[in-house]
Amino acid sequence: MPAMHDSLWTATAPPGPECPPLESNDAADVVVVGAGYTGLSATLHLARAGRRVVVLDAGEPGWGCSGRNGGQVNPGGVKMLPEDVLATLGPVWGERFLEFGDRSCNLVFELVERYRIECEALRPGYVQGGFGAKGRRFNREWARQWAARSREVRFLERDEIAELIGTRRYGSGMHDARGGNVQPLAYARGLARAAIEEGAVIHGASAATAVVRDGTGWSVHTDRASIRCEFVVLATNGYTDRLWPGLRETVVPVASFVTATAPLGHNVLPSVLPGRHAVSETARIIVYYRLDRQGRFIIGGRGRWLDVTDRGDAPHVRVAAVRLFPQLEGVEWEYRWAGWPAITRDHLPRLFALDRGVYAGLGYNGRGVASATLMGQQLATMILGDGEPLVEVRGPERFAFHRFRQAGISYHLLAGSLLDHFDRRGAA
Repeated sequence: MPAMHDSLWTATAPPGPECPPLESNDAADVVVVGAGYTGLSATLHLARAGRRVVVLDAGEPGWGCSGRNGGQVNPGGVKMLPEDVLATLGPVWGERFLEFGDRSCNLVFELVERYRIECEALRPGYVQGGFGAKGRRFNREWARQWAARSREVRFLERDEIAELIGTRRYGSGMHDARGGNVQPLAYARGLARAAIEEGAVIHGASAATAVVRDGTGWSVHTDRASIRCEFVVLATNGYTDRLWPGLRETVVPVASFVTATAPLGHNVLPSVLPGRHAVSETARIIVYYRLDRQGRFIIGGRGRWLDVTDRGDAPHVRVAAVRLFPQLEGVEWEYRWAGWPAITRDHLPRLFALDRGVYAGLGYNGRGVASATLMGQQLATMILGDGEPLVEVRGPERFAFHRFRQAGISYHLLAGSLLDHFDRRGAA
C-alpha cells in the first residue's frame, strides 16, 4: 500500500475503517475504482439503495487528493458565472448544471449530519476576494446572478471584506452563504465508514490493474484476485492512470501545495479570519485559506512554475500568507503537503459513459469536496436508473498534446502570475 502522506489532516483525522486487501475472487453489482469523494459517495448511495458494491483502492479511503486538499466546501460547481454556464452549455444542460452547483454544498453537510461524520464541519460561508476591476466585476456579477436565483450571496466593498476576514489586500469581494469547511481526510474516512455501514465492501491496497469484458458484464482485476460485476465506476480524478484507455488524457493533474501553521496565539488569532470563512480569490493563480478548529492558519495554492511536482514544499504559499496577513510574520509553520487536483479543458467537471455499464466522474478543477460528492450521487443515479443526471453524459474528450502537459502548466503559472501581479497593483 502507498504510504499515507504526512499532513495536518493525517495528524488530526480520526482513524479510518479497516479496509483489507482483496485476497480472493468475488462478485458484486458494482465495482468502484477509487475511494475518494466521488467513489465513496457513489458507493454510499448505491449501497443505501440495496446494491452490492465493492470498492478497490490502491491506498486507503482519502489517500489521494480527497485527503490532501484545503477542506473548503465551495458553491457553484465551477468558477464561472451562471450566465456564462448557460451560454456554454445551453439552456437545458446549463440549468441542470447550475442546479448541480447549487446542491453540491448542501449534500456534503447533509451527509455529515445524517451519518454523524466527525470532520470539523463548519458552514460560515465562502468568501472570494477580488483584485482590480476584473475581480470587482466578477464578484459583483456572481452576487447579482445568484441572488437573482434567490441564493444568499452578497457583494462586498473593500471595507466590508476587510472587516469580514481581516485583510485589506482585496479591493472587493463577495460572500456566498452556501459554502463552508470540513477536515477533508476525516470527511473521506467518514464517508467510507458510512458506506460500510450501508453494506458496501472497501478493499485498500488493491490497485485495479485491468477492466475486462466478462460475458454481459465486466471483471475488474487486481494483482491478487478479480471481481465480476454488471457496472464499473472509475473515480480516480487527478490520480487516473492507464486502467481505461484514453481516460488519463481527459484531465491534467496540477500539483497543489498546502501548508499550516501551529495554532495561532491569542494576540494574533482574533485578527485573522474572525468568522472562520473559507476564502479564495478571483486571481488566475489563486491562494485559498481558512482556519481549523484549533486555530491553525491553513493556506494552499498551485505549484510554482519551475516546480510542478507534488513534493509539498510551499515557500511561495507562505509568502502569500504573510502578504495577506502581516501579523503572521514569524509564526511557526508545522505542516506542508501536496496533492493532485484534476483540470479539464473547459474547467467543467466530466461525467463519462465509457462503455455499456462503465462510467467515470472526474475533473473538479479545485472544487472537489462539494462537486465530487454530488458527482458520486449522480453516478449512482445513472446506475440505478432514477432519472437523468445533472451533468451531461459525454464520451471522453482528450487534451491535445497531453504528453506536453507539464510545459503547459508551467506556462500557465508564469503567465497567470504576471497578469495577477498587475491586477494586485491595481487593487492596492
